[in-house]
Amino acid sequence: MAQEFKEKIKENIDLKDFLGTKGVIWSDKGSAPKALCMFHDEKTPSFTLSRDFKKYRCYGCNESGDVFDFLMSFEKLSFIDSIKQLSNYLSLDYDENTYTDDAEKRKKINIVSKEVYDVNNIAQNYFSKQLLDQSSENSNKVLSYLENRGISLNVITNNFIGYCPDGNLGSLLSHFQNSKTNKRGVTNSNLLHKNEESGDWIDFFRNRITIAILDENSNILGFAGRSITDNQKSKYINSKDSDVFNKSQILYGLDRASEKIKLKSQAIVVEGYFDCISGYEKGYDNLVAAMGTQLSSDNFDKLKKLVTYTSQSGEIIFCFDNDNAGRKAALDTLLKLRENISLSYKKSDKKITVKICFPSKGKDPDEIFRSNPLEWEEMINHSINFIDFLIDFYTNEYLLGTNKDTYKFLDIIMPFIIESCDEIQQSNYLSKISKITGLSYDLLKIEASSSKKSSYKKNKKTIRDDERIKRVIFNHEKAQEKYFLAILLDSPELFDSVKDIQDVYFSDLHYRSLFKLWKNTNKVVIFKDLDEDLQFIYEELSDYLKSGFVSDPDMSQDIELENVKTRLAIDYQKRRLDEIEIRLKEEEELENKDENIISSLMNELVGITENIKNLERTEVN
Repeated sequence: MAQEFKEKIKENIDLKDFLGTKGVIWSDKGSAPKALCMFHDEKTPSFTLSRDFKKYRCYGCNESGDVFDFLMSFEKLSFIDSIKQLSNYLSLDYDENTYTDDAEKRKKINIVSKEVYDVNNIAQNYFSKQLLDQSSENSNKVLSYLENRGISLNVITNNFIGYCPDGNLGSLLSHFQNSKTNKRGVTNSNLLHKNEESGDWIDFFRNRITIAILDENSNILGFAGRSITDNQKSKYINSKDSDVFNKSQILYGLDRASEKIKLKSQAIVVEGYFDCISGYEKGYDNLVAAMGTQLSSDNFDKLKKLVTYTSQSGEIIFCFDNDNAGRKAALDTLLKLRENISLSYKKSDKKITVKICFPSKGKDPDEIFRSNPLEWEEMINHSINFIDFLIDFYTNEYLLGTNKDTYKFLDIIMPFIIESCDEIQQSNYLSKISKITGLSYDLLKIEASSSKKSSYKKNKKTIRDDERIKRVIFNHEKAQEKYFLAILLDSPELFDSVKDIQDVYFSDLHYRSLFKLWKNTNKVVIFKDLDEDLQFIYEELSDYLKSGFVSDPDMSQDIELENVKTRLAIDYQKRRLDEIEIRLKEEEELENKDENIISSLMNELVGITENIKNLERTEVN
């Protein structure tokens, strides 16, 4: 809670105005405001602000930081007192008890973190000495392996590479004991684990090359371990997750790469630690690697801030191995980050471009850096927009061969185009899809324009524009709605018992139109009496019936129909819930909030949630 409130203050503060209330007199000559530094005596102003007026720096004494750093360094205030002063200055609500508790928790976490950092430094010194121990046969073998990969002694030192020897008795434990290392720090570092059978403490990274993982402040958060022999279970292992080492929050190499990423407005995400290390040695310092198979949402947002730090736009380029596993990793990453990518277009003035690239077959970035760095530059220059990659991938998956499924192709691709493209990009991609699928551009344009949430809803006019759309954009995944109509088509005598349900229960406009027709005629209309535009729905429902989906031997159809009716009502309430939550979030983000509207929306949320609970209780099992 305190951290969230702190971020809110930092986001809203204007350091130029705030420090002006502290007596700072600004000179606006040049591109940035300057003032005489308060931290040391000077005659020429060297105290300046960042472009967004959120951070300060003095080029005379090197004092720097944000508004909290200023108050805690210059005025010697505690964090709580800083929160109190700034919340008063910005007229923000403040609960002292909440932030006092959070401050105590944070203080404990900071103490534990400091202990782990100290232990990790001791461990790194140990790993480094073991690797460079010329009297050890195993160490010499590891050094030879690294040299064969182009890793020199200088590279080893610069990148905190080491070696943890084999040995079940825990040689690292002996080192910690001899060094009188803090026991709690050793425990929390997870560098040792206990054999439950023997009770011995074993080095977690035994018989592995170690690579230290640093944060942006150069603290060693933990380690990665690379296997040396083929019989080791995993090629790479990382420190176990803890309060200090959280893989979803860590990007390998960010301590080296962050400043270069800011300058270039470009970050390149590679798959391996040695990809980064080899790249750094060739001068490519804007590389980072995820700590798992995929980049987390938090790390994506972190990179977005870095690539747009000095400009209004930036690039994040993902580099994956050029094989099936690499392409699957690329696909999984993009699907996972869909919402983050979308928000970066819709909710931010600063735009990012997400691209994908693959090395030549059989190579990885590490090999390219060592053999031909120019090939790397050419590969990056020819990286493609992630939507182009998705279109190519799903064209092979759904539009070629015998298992053609144009609807599935559109169902996956269209949301990305709608959510993550400006008008010009969207037009280009819709034109490309029109050529690939044979669907009319105008029809696809209508779909994109009328579909704010990527739900492809059709009207009669649209269907007449292109006959093939009947099979392409009809949404097969509206399972409950289809099931409901199929039961009625199979047992039309049950219609009277459900004809009172609301049309809005149907999210698919085809189904809604059909049910509305039945209500208007007060019966389930037979096929020959249907308008041509709706006949294909009967065909779909008939296929559904033939497949045997509407047959539960343990439940009569009237009870099952009532259950499906309830589930339609629940789905409708959940859609309303999503819409209200979006509206509430938008209202809360407004600069001039209307508390009455917010209160009304909150009450609606409570009411809808209660409705859902009541409906769920009525379903017969």
